[in-house]
Amino acid sequence: MEKVFDSEYLVQRLKESDPVSFKMIYKLYWRRLYNTAYHIIESDSEAEDIVQDVFSSLWYRREHLCIKGSIENYLVKAVKYTAFFYIKLQSRKRSMRFEESALANDIEDQIAYKDLEHLMKKILDSLPFKTREIFSLSRFEGLTYSQIAERMDVSVKTVEYHISLALKKFSKRLAACLVFSLLHFHAQMNAKPTPGAVKIFSEPSNKD
Repeated sequence: MEKVFDSEYLVQRLKESDPVSFKMIYKLYWRRLYNTAYHIIESDSEAEDIVQDVFSSLWYRREHLCIKGSIENYLVKAVKYTAFFYIKLQSRKRSMRFEESALANDIEDQIAYKDLEHLMKKILDSLPFKTREIFSLSRFEGLTYSQIAERMDVSVKTVEYHISLALKKFSKRLAACLVFSLLHFHAQMNAKPTPGAVKIFSEPSNKD
């Protein structure tokens, strides 16, 4: 006989830090989430990394989850948005190709993509000036390392160093954390307030 799981019960137990519920959610939805990530990223290892980071962030933020609807849909959105974030960090050509194809007919995904772009800009603005400039030339203008080195009158090694520094800030792990914050924020904005209710929105610290 096929087992039927109550997703609301699993989420409630997850919020109470029950590891068994977390493992059950992982087993129930891992394959669906991997397929979602792979469809976007088209890389086995990167899809696995994204799903792993989403589950890590799910556990890390378990006490502050605000899920409207099913946990499955919530996790699918988290994986999709994390993958969008990662695509944005790739070459400018790949990012533009993705925007033209995958986002063409999905208004919700377009809105999420714009929200993530805004979050990325905030992180980018927090980087040291030279790191920010080198990273922008590489990812957003499509220049090669040697072209950047020539334009900025620095060595290619220096360019590599600053790109590496920026990518540590823009890790997939951070992407997953930001995505959960974004989903939480949207859920709170769409929720109907009740008398005396207090909205909680906290961004936990993240160490690379």
